[in-house]
Amino acid sequence: MIRFISILCSSILMLLSTSTGKPLAVDIVKNNVKLLAQTTIVRIEKLTEEFHMSPNMVFSGLELIPETPLDRPIEGLASIMENLNIFQMILFSLEVDGMSQIHADLVSLQGIIHSLVLTFNCALPKPGSESHLDAFLKTNSAFHVTIGNVALNRLQRFLSKLILNLDQLKTC
Repeated sequence: MIRFISILCSSILMLLSTSTGKPLAVDIVKNNVKLLAQTTIVRIEKLTEEFHMSPNMVFSGLELIPETPLDRPIEGLASIMENLNIFQMILFSLEVDGMSQIHADLVSLQGIIHSLVLTFNCALPKPGSESHLDAFLKTNSAFHVTIGNVALNRLQRFLSKLILNLDQLKTC
């Protein structure tokens, strides 16, 4: 619990420091991203350990949930922002107990990545039309546990890949 509080405080301090216009030290940001991503991965593991999905389960529409192939690196800050935004939208729409802290972690992570986008003068990702995803989530709201499990699993893999590809935090 103390570790969580210290991570949360450091994330809040990081966000507050970005509002002053002072450029961020990329190494400090990388460390904060890594800590927050690792913490979120642990939370996802704890939340999903009680729900194990059958590998034989077929569910259409899951291609709308970002899945980062293991053989393809993360493309840069814009790609990271885009994926985090989609995961945020999915998690926000689900009614799964225990999701609020993961949701808060994603908000903090988005704030850190957004500050880097501004620091490096990168173009912000254009808001995409997520109407297909919206429709999918509304149509399948009864399956929120299954969708949540898939989304959390893919988010966990994305965050693990982000940790391994922290050098992408220097490129747009």
